[in-house]
Amino acid sequence: MNPTPAERVAVILRDEFAAHGVRLPDIRADLSDPRQPQLQLGTIPLGTGFALLRVLTDYQRLLKAERARSERRG
Repeated sequence: MNPTPAERVAVILRDEFAAHGVRLPDIRADLSDPRQPQLQLGTIPLGTGFALLRVLTDYQRLLKAERARSERRG
């Protein structure tokens, strides 16, 4: 089964955090409402706030790009 756009964004965010030296194993897509997918973050270690802000500033851009990509294929 192909991952949804929200699932792909969750993987991208996990990879982005790892590139900044932040390991967040508990980041996943909540697909209970397919029209409004949500990302859920688990516990964030102390001292990762700046990395979190840096990565999440790109979240909307990533999600928008994934939606556009899926609409082009759909």
